[in-house]
Amino acid sequence: MTARNARRMPLSAAMTQLYGYIYCMILSNMLTDMPLYGGVLYLCGRAVIIFSGIIGRDRRFLPAYVKRWMLLILVILLGLGFLLAGLFPFGIYSEKIWILFAAVALCLCAEGNTDRLSRLIRPDERISLRLKAVSILIQILLLSAMSIILILHFGWANGGPMACAFLLLSANRLYMTFRTREELDIRDSEHLEESDFRKAHAYHSVEWVSLLLVMAVELTVTSIYALLATNREWLLPAMAVAVLCTFLPAEAGFRLLRKTEKTGAKDPTWLLCAGLILWLGGIILCIRMLTAGIISYLWIYVCLVICTTGGALSLIGLGRIEHLMPEAVSVTGNEVPRGYWKLRMTNWNLARLLGDVMALLALGIFCFVNRKGLPQTADELAARFQPVMAVPVILVILGALISAFRFPISKRYIEKIRKLLKLQESGSANPVLRKQVEYVVNEPYRQPYLSRFLMFLCSLHFRCKLKNTDHIITDDENPIVFLCNHGEFYGPMVCSIYIPVPIRAWTVSSMMHDQLAVTKYVYDNTTSRQNWPMWMRKAVARFLGWLSVNVMSQLESIPVYRDSPLKLRETFRLSIEAMEAGDNLLIFPENPEHKYETQGIGELSPGFVMLADVYWKRKKKRMRMLPMYADKSRRTITFGEIIVYDPENNLKDEQNRIQQETVRQIQELAGGKENPA
Repeated sequence: MTARNARRMPLSAAMTQLYGYIYCMILSNMLTDMPLYGGVLYLCGRAVIIFSGIIGRDRRFLPAYVKRWMLLILVILLGLGFLLAGLFPFGIYSEKIWILFAAVALCLCAEGNTDRLSRLIRPDERISLRLKAVSILIQILLLSAMSIILILHFGWANGGPMACAFLLLSANRLYMTFRTREELDIRDSEHLEESDFRKAHAYHSVEWVSLLLVMAVELTVTSIYALLATNREWLLPAMAVAVLCTFLPAEAGFRLLRKTEKTGAKDPTWLLCAGLILWLGGIILCIRMLTAGIISYLWIYVCLVICTTGGALSLIGLGRIEHLMPEAVSVTGNEVPRGYWKLRMTNWNLARLLGDVMALLALGIFCFVNRKGLPQTADELAARFQPVMAVPVILVILGALISAFRFPISKRYIEKIRKLLKLQESGSANPVLRKQVEYVVNEPYRQPYLSRFLMFLCSLHFRCKLKNTDHIITDDENPIVFLCNHGEFYGPMVCSIYIPVPIRAWTVSSMMHDQLAVTKYVYDNTTSRQNWPMWMRKAVARFLGWLSVNVMSQLESIPVYRDSPLKLRETFRLSIEAMEAGDNLLIFPENPEHKYETQGIGELSPGFVMLADVYWKRKKKRMRMLPMYADKSRRTITFGEIIVYDPENNLKDEQNRIQQETVRQIQELAGGKENPA
C-alpha cells in the first residue's frame, strides 16, 4: 500500500458511506417526511455489514480485549434494529415503510457488490471472466430492482431522477473504492497476535490515534449531515452543496500538503494535532450556533468546511505515522508481518463500526423519543438541541488529540530511523543509535511538547537573527560541539530556539534533578540582578526552578557534575554516546565560579577540551568545535569558524590553543569589545 493511499483510505471510507447516508435520508424524506429515520436505518445496516466482516474474515487481526467488545456491540445493533423496524410508529402494514426498508437494503447490497467489483476488475487480479460477469449481472439486477421500485411508487417525474441518482451513487462508489484499494498481502498474517511488534509503545499509540480519529470522522459526518436533513424543501441541493464542502477541502488539503513531503517538513505529529485542534474548533462553533437557537445553513457549511479541513490534515498526519511504523518497528529488531496493512485496515473498520454505533445510539434515541415529532426544520432542531448531545463527538476528538500527544516519534527520530535503516542496508551498525531508537519506539517515551510550547512563546519575545550559518557544516559521523557565551539566561534561551540543527546541551546536573537547587541557582545568577520587587524575583526563580527540571529532561540535556570529578566521567560518556548517535552538542564553557559576562565572554573552564581528548582516545575522531556569540543588545547569533582538535599536540598546549582561539573568535564576533576588568 502506498503512503498516499494509506492517508486517503479512512477519509475515503467515510466519504463513500456519506453518499449512501444522504441518499437514504432523501428517500426517507420523500416517503415519510422524516429524513433522519432513513439515515439511521442506513447506518444500522452498514454497521451490521462492517460487524459481520470483522467477526468473519478479520477476527484474527483484533486484539484480545477488542474481541470482548464484539458481544456488546452485537447486542446494541440487535436492540436498535428491533426498535427501528418493530416499534417505530409506522406499522408493519404500511406500504411506505416496506418500500423504505427495501430501498435501504438494495442500497447496502449495491454498495457491497460494488466493493466486490472494484476488486474483480483490477487488471492485476487473476479472476475468471465468468465470476466477473456474474458480479456485473448482480449489480445490474440491483440497479434495475431499485429503479422499478422508485418508478412504480413515485412515477417517472420523481422516480426517474432518483433512479439516475442511485446509478451515479453506485458509479461514484466504484470509482472511490477502485481508486484507493490496494492488494494486501495477508500471507503469514495468522501469526499477527504473537508478533512482538504489537508490544511496542509507539504502535499502541498509533492504534489508539487511528481508532479514535476514524471514529471522530464517522461521528462528525453523520452528526453534521443530520443537521442538513432538516432542510426539507431543499434537501437535495443542500446535500449537494454539503458534499462539495466536504470533498473539495479534503482534496485541496491532500494536494497542498503533499508538497510538504518535498520540503523536509515530515514531522507527522504537528500536522495531526493541528488538524484535530481545527476540527475541534469547527465542532465548538457548530455547538455555539445551535445553543443560540437560530440555525443558518451558511454557518453549517462553514462548520462543515472547518471540520473537513481539520479531518483531512489529521488523516494526512495519521497516514504518515501509519506508513512510518513498519520502519520504526523493524529497526528495533521486531519483525513486521506482511499482513501489516490488513491489520491496519481491520483497525480502521473497527473504528468505523464503533463510530457508527455511537452515532446510531444518539440518532436512534433521538428518533425513538420524538417519533413523528421529529424536527421538520432547522429551527425546531435547534430548539431541541442540548449541548450534552455533542459530548460524544468532543470526547472522541479530545481522546484522539491526547493519543496524538502520546505518539513518541518526532521529526528528529524519524531522521534517526531512516539513518539506521540505511546503515542496515549497507551492512553497517551503530549500537548507540539503535539503543536510542529502541528506547523511543518501545518504551513510554514522550515528545517534548512542553519545551516546544515554551520555545514558541519565547521566540515571540526573543527575536533573533542568525549570521554565518554557512559555517555550520554538519557531519553525522562527527557532529559539531557549539561553544557559546552564557550571557546570563539569554544565551541558553536563544540557542535552544534558534540553532538550526538538533542539539543536546550540557546542563548543570542540579538544573535537571534538584528543583530547590535550581531555584537558588537561578536567583543568585539571574533574577537577583533584575530591578523587580523582591517577591517577584523569588517567585520567578521558583517557577523557573520547576520549569527547568521538567524542560531539561524533555530536551535530553546532558548533566554536568561540576562538584564531582568521578561523576564528570558520566558526562563524558553520555556526550560521546550522543555524538556517536549523530547528536550535536551545545556547551557554555565559561567558568561558573564567576558571574557571567553580559558582553563578550569570561574565563573558560577546560572541561570541553578534556572531552575532545577523551573523544579522540575512545573513538579516534577529531572533535569539531564551533564558537558562537549570542548578542542580546543586537538580537543576533553569529557563528565563527570551526576549530578541530589536534591530538598530535601536547594536551596542555592544545588546551591553551583551543581556549585562546575560542575566546578570540567570540570577542571578534562580539564586535572586538574587551571584557570589563
